[in-house]
Amino acid sequence: MGKPKIMILGTFHMRYTPDLYRIKVADLLNDNRQKEIRGVIEKIKMFNPTKLAFEVIKGEEEELNEEYKKYLNDEIKLKVDEVHQYGFRIASELNHPKVYAIDWMESVGNMGIGQVFDWAKTNQPELYDYIDKKYRSDRDFNLTDKSIVDLMRDSNNEANIRKGHEMNMAIARIGSEENYVGIDWLRWWYQRNLIIYSNLANISNSSSDRIILIIGHAHVYLISQFLKESGMFEVKSAMNYL
Repeated sequence: MGKPKIMILGTFHMRYTPDLYRIKVADLLNDNRQKEIRGVIEKIKMFNPTKLAFEVIKGEEEELNEEYKKYLNDEIKLKVDEVHQYGFRIASELNHPKVYAIDWMESVGNMGIGQVFDWAKTNQPELYDYIDKKYRSDRDFNLTDKSIVDLMRDSNNEANIRKGHEMNMAIARIGSEENYVGIDWLRWWYQRNLIIYSNLANISNSSSDRIILIIGHAHVYLISQFLKESGMFEVKSAMNYL
């Protein structure tokens, strides 16, 4: 028996989020940008997915599908976010009856990543400067410099994905003595990605499944690792299609 196939399509966030990386978003609804988005869609459709999952909180799946049905019925216009611009279009053009929410964002009493960096800036300035210069200074995306297809390739490039995880290992060093400041955030990050993996695995019920997860590129390393280590799935790189 073959294994279900999963592709993780790492993306920049088209809308504002409090993520580590920012993107200066040009007008994604103008003709040129829409053509570029269409180019990504046509490439990704070649994977021929049977299910699409999104970085949407699991508890909001019903609302997500109500919104998807409104789009199918021409009752709403697409929002400027990756769920709508990529996900709803791909799912509708492949006649998918529903889509899936797999994210989790609950607080477990942890520090936020902004608080971690603020602490490091004050208490470990050398480590803060090292992380900032090596991992953060070159990751502010600007749509005026590259096409959306190129940005998506950057988001799914193996070296960039590995570098993002390497930064997390540097964040783990933030703290002093037994005050594990960086790890306080990282435990939440690992828990979130493990839950995403679990939710993703649970929507697969056939060896013929071909699932695409559309999610911020920072998640690609860990979720791919968890999927591979489970032994249950064949993980396909988005770079094979982009």
